Amino acid sequence: MKSREVPSEEYGVFSEILTSQIRSEIASSSERAYPSLPLSSTKSLLFLDSEGAVVDFARHRGWIIRDGQIFFPAAESAEDGGDDKDISQMVIENTLGYARELETIV
Repeated sequence: MKSREVPSEEYGVFSEILTSQIRSEIASSSERAYPSLPLSSTKSLLFLDSEGAVVDFARHRGWIIRDGQIFFPAAESAEDGGDDKDISQMVIENTLGYARELETIV
């Protein structure tokens, strides 16, 4: 994860892009999975170097920081029914995937 550990300069650019994308995916999943997380745990979860970097990242995503915790406002809107569409879409995609696999078997 450290840029000084990459085999070449070109790989360093790729590594930064990959790390950023992974961080974004973990953040999105965390927003859906938890109502809040401790600031210190979020630091290691998102591969950030300091709690200050976590605070900057959290503010950029619109998270609320209070008493050493990060609260995800997206979790509140998901309770209003916005999450039902995502679950329905996931069920449909899984069902279509199973149908394709069964078709290949038969």
